[in-house]
Amino acid sequence: MVGGTMRKVLQSLALVVTFGTIVPMPVVGRVYYHALRRSMGFFPVVGWGLGLLLWGLMWAGKHFVAHFPAAVVTLALYVLMTGALHLDGLADTFDALGSRRSGPEALAVMKDSRIGTMGAVAVILVLMGKAIAFSHLPVYDFGVWVVVPVLARTSVVWLMMEVPAARPEGLGTLYAGQLSKWTLAGATVVGVLTTVGLLPWRQALELLILSTGVTLLWGLLICRRFGGATGDTYGALLEIVEWVGFLTLTGGWGFGR
Repeated sequence: MVGGTMRKVLQSLALVVTFGTIVPMPVVGRVYYHALRRSMGFFPVVGWGLGLLLWGLMWAGKHFVAHFPAAVVTLALYVLMTGALHLDGLADTFDALGSRRSGPEALAVMKDSRIGTMGAVAVILVLMGKAIAFSHLPVYDFGVWVVVPVLARTSVVWLMMEVPAARPEGLGTLYAGQLSKWTLAGATVVGVLTTVGLLPWRQALELLILSTGVTLLWGLLICRRFGGATGDTYGALLEIVEWVGFLTLTGGWGFGR
């Protein structure tokens, strides 16, 4: 029984790392839909790995160049590690939102592989915000680099759990409303414990409230405009939560300022 449980854990970790990064992982055992859904409970763990990578790159970079060039290089490598998957979702989603259409017509715009003005602007703003935040975040505190990627991926798991799929095919149908409560609980525990364990209580509270609020508003928006969630809207939410989170930790945003 212990061996079977460990096999499932290893399989889930391998699947979610493959899903969220370009890192090739050997998958243990045969893969079924329920295994893919179960693996999302470990999605915040991917945030841990990527957050430590961000911190390590910035810590090393500051010894060779100024903070902003180091931030740009770190951000470029971060995007590379994720295969720009989430940025692609951000661009497609904002092209659909910018079309001022709804329902199937908006989904058709989202599915178009060509990037439009709104999508390009959204990507530029997110990358600019992250680069600025990276150049201001303290490199001596790894916690601020880890918490945001973890919370962003926790938010995606919540969106998967609570928002139905917008169309009968695609990535959204695999996850939307299909996750178990245990999967959601696992992701939530990792997200909350990471946040309260690595940040001062006030910063932790701010980020938990902001990420929850952004996820709720995003869910309402995509339900109204698209009728539910798609794979692109998952990536877009991840990028938005990271953008808000990193800028908040620079001290520019937050309560009481």
